[in-house]
Amino acid sequence: MTPPYLAGRAMKLYDNAASPYAFKVRAVLYEKGLAIEHHEIRSEAQRQQLLRVSPRGEVPALVDGDTVVYDSTIIAEYLEERHPSPPVMPADPAGRARARAIERIADTQIDAIGIVLVLAKLFRPEVGEQHPDAVAAAAAALARHWAALDARLGDGEWLAGAFSRADIAVAAHLAGAVFLGFGPDESTPRLEAWARRVTQRPSVARATEEALAAYSESLSNPSPFFSSSRLHWRDSRVEWLIRCGLGPWLLAEIEGGRAFFSPLP
Repeated sequence: MTPPYLAGRAMKLYDNAASPYAFKVRAVLYEKGLAIEHHEIRSEAQRQQLLRVSPRGEVPALVDGDTVVYDSTIIAEYLEERHPSPPVMPADPAGRARARAIERIADTQIDAIGIVLVLAKLFRPEVGEQHPDAVAAAAAALARHWAALDARLGDGEWLAGAFSRADIAVAAHLAGAVFLGFGPDESTPRLEAWARRVTQRPSVARATEEALAAYSESLSNPSPFFSSSRLHWRDSRVEWLIRCGLGPWLLAEIEGGRAFFSPLP
């Protein structure tokens, strides 16, 4: 039974445009030309509002009438099945499998490595100063992913044949890497050319503009939803902190109350 506050048929998106996962869902919506009612979660005070629709306390979450969906990939799958035209997945099973594999790499490995760099270069620059080897390890790992994607592109225009969610997912995390100075370069010319193409795609360009606006707004917000003083850790992001040598740092953050995990159901 859907609670009364979720009643109604208009699709509603609870997110924060600065999140790469919100970026992905927004770009999918824009590709499909779907109308959406935005409910932006911009401050820590809105966390309880978010928890009503996203038990993990993560953005994005989608409400479509009586249906509540959270997790960007599940939302994107739901939208593809609910509104199949125009598609943002390849038509054939093999192509869809390739697209999903790339999307998963982007949403787990590339995202997590990028978060190490965001932490060290943006959120907590003192971490980068104290742990330069962690920054170097993350940068090297990200460069290997760019090289793998460059090879996967071959002579193709898009990552899984036709433009798909694979391109959107990588673009979502690429934006942050480029902002920090760790994007593709002349060593990966095919991916560099792909990056120019994908950023010109209207859906991606719009999601990028919204992400930059949300980030800019957060700088003047006294209690932003994504706070650099108390960070939300999960899944592959924890793995890559450890792989880059920041495991002891994370333990100290937890002990000091400066880190948290998703709530239990």
